[in-house]
Amino acid sequence: MAANSDPARPLDDAGFQRRLGEKISILFRIEGDPDHPYSEVVGLLQRVAVNESGARTLAVCRRDGSVVEVAETDVIRLKFVPIRSGGPFRAPASWGID
Repeated sequence: MAANSDPARPLDDAGFQRRLGEKISILFRIEGDPDHPYSEVVGLLQRVAVNESGARTLAVCRRDGSVVEVAETDVIRLKFVPIRSGGPFRAPASWGID
């Protein structure tokens, strides 16, 4: 299957696996606070897990090293963020690189 060039079409498992380590922004639904039903996470796509029923969970590593797991069914908007050209690479704090 060709790479997903249509942003409206969701990625398949292989598509996500090819994008591991890339910067991603995810807007997703949360429960428990009707005044704030959404949250957003920005970081590096660390892992994509698929459970026995076929549901995917995306794990995103933030700059501070914390990992946020988001069920794909809760995703409202997902965008891969282009790497800025010319700037130095900035590793997450959790990598322990100064």
